[in-house]
Amino acid sequence: MADNNNSDGNFIVGGYEFISQEDAQKASMDESKIKLLEARVNASRPADIKAVYEKAIENKIFKSPIGWQYLANLRNKLIESGYTDDDIIPIPLGVSITRHSAFENLAVKQRVKPAPSEEKVDFGKIFSIVLNVVLVIMVIVMFVIASKSDSDNIINYKRNITNRYSTWDEELKEREKAVREAEKKLGIESPRVYDGGNGED
Repeated sequence: MADNNNSDGNFIVGGYEFISQEDAQKASMDESKIKLLEARVNASRPADIKAVYEKAIENKIFKSPIGWQYLANLRNKLIESGYTDDDIIPIPLGVSITRHSAFENLAVKQRVKPAPSEEKVDFGKIFSIVLNVVLVIMVIVMFVIASKSDSDNIINYKRNITNRYSTWDEELKEREKAVREAEKKLGIESPRVYDGGNGED
């Protein structure tokens, strides 16, 4: 059983060159089956040869050209021993020898491609894309307006409240300062300190 890998990457088994490793492995298996059959079967009697031949075909033992060649040799021995073609079942190959493409099965009219016509504009798709772009732009504009607006909303409420509070705080401090200055001028002492103990005396 010779399973040699040649330089082209193809596999050689029993004098056949296979393209794939899987096919070469099937051929190697067929070689080992042939050796087993030759060792166990008495191939001198035509009846035994015919039994081996028919069993091998019925059980689909061989899956490669090496096995089919062995079956062809058995068939020739049977014919030489007196059997006719009608007495011997044919060897089924199970594979197509000729490559067929779907292109070969087409009629001439089907093979000729029509000249490419101008592509029809799909207004539905264009309208859908334009509408989506417009909607996205509108949403962006609404967010910008909402964030710049003075009225409170979910986007700018924190900033607006913080700004208002700081404005009120500044106004209160200015008023408190003005009241203190007026009290000093009038000579009134205030019992409360408005700025938390940091007031002027």
